[in-house]
Amino acid sequence: MCHFALRLFVALLTFGVGIAASTLFGSNSPCKFERRFVPAHDAVLVAAPAEQPPRACSFKPIVSGGILNGKVISQPAPVYPAIARAARAHGTVAVQVTVDENGDVVSAQAISGHPLLQAAAVEAARQAKISPTFLSGQPVRVTGTLTYNFALE
Repeated sequence: MCHFALRLFVALLTFGVGIAASTLFGSNSPCKFERRFVPAHDAVLVAAPAEQPPRACSFKPIVSGGILNGKVISQPAPVYPAIARAARAHGTVAVQVTVDENGDVVSAQAISGHPLLQAAAVEAARQAKISPTFLSGQPVRVTGTLTYNFALE
């Protein structure tokens, strides 16, 4: 009788913990299951899907262009920040850019260089115009690097 009572106690405790956990975590759970009961007398008709014409590919490739300084049409010079000049910061800043099909820079992020110079290089990179890149005769997006040299005068 003692074993039976112990097993019953453990089962009830486990059930209670499960209910408490589902109450606490149920509303925030990323996995929601919807239960659907289909009566046995309802017939389910399964048919092959109708042939649909192939859709035009909406995937637009992004080509890696390496260092893009040679493809630049217009590239404004970065403004040397006063705080960087006072700190005597100098050197090269590399900016990773994504260029759209028209040659406009759509995103820019500094990947190396002095931290005081990075914001100025990114701002200059956003204003740059790059020669469009073509793949199989179609203009494509390109990712690459623009480099900016900051020298103290």
